[in-house]
This record gives sequence, structure tokens and C-alpha cells, in this order.
Amino acid sequence: MSESCSNALTYLGMVILTLGSALTLIAAIGAVKLPTLLQRQHAATKPQLTGFILTCLGLVAIRQTWSWLTVVLLAIVLQTLTAPIGAHLIGRTAKQRGEIKDAGETVYRHLHLPLPGKDVSEGEDGVRPR
Repeated sequence: MSESCSNALTYLGMVILTLGSALTLIAAIGAVKLPTLLQRQHAATKPQLTGFILTCLGLVAIRQTWSWLTVVLLAIVLQTLTAPIGAHLIGRTAKQRGEIKDAGETVYRHLHLPLPGKDVSEGEDGVRPR
């Protein structure tokens, strides 16, 4: 591989690594700051996994060796398999413990909107106040 191509890959790797690190940081902040369990769960899985993949690909572009590629591919495959399973187990456990009653209800209450199918003039229990 020529020197100019190697330098271009190194710079591209740095950009990809920076993007992946930024996504992982945003995911971590979201997992701490978001108000509901389902929102924190989303922040802990989707952007974190994308950030992890970008960070790994950036490392491969910087190092430019086959050994790094194999280790990174193994890490990406394992993380891709385990992250959704962990998120599902957290959600299922929260649902069984009664912390999540209805996903739609949680979102609508957070936004202070009436639940679908309820009249705006109805109270919390669906009965119109007198």
C-alpha cells in the first residue's frame, strides 16, 4: 500500500473514530439524563451500538492490519448479538415488575397529551369531571 493511501486511511480512521466516540458519549448522556426507562433503554442500545461499530472501524482504518480486523469483527458481531438481547431482558423485567404499564401511556403522559381514544374533557380515569 502506498504512503499516501496509508495516510488517507489514517485520517479517515481518525474521523470515523471521532464520530463513533461522539455517538457513544451522546448515548451515555442520554442513558443518564432521559426521564423514562424506555427512553433510557433506547439510548443505551441504538446509538451506543452504532458508536461502538464506528469506533471499531476507525481503529481498523488507523492500524491497517489483519489481526486488528479479525479482533474488531469478532467484537462487532458479539456486541451486535448481545445488545438487543440485554435491552429486551431489561424491558421485560421492568414490565413484569409493573414499572411499565403501557408503552403508549408512558409516552403520552410524559408529553402531557391525552391518551388516544379519550376525550380531552375526560379525567384521568376516563370519566368526565362534574
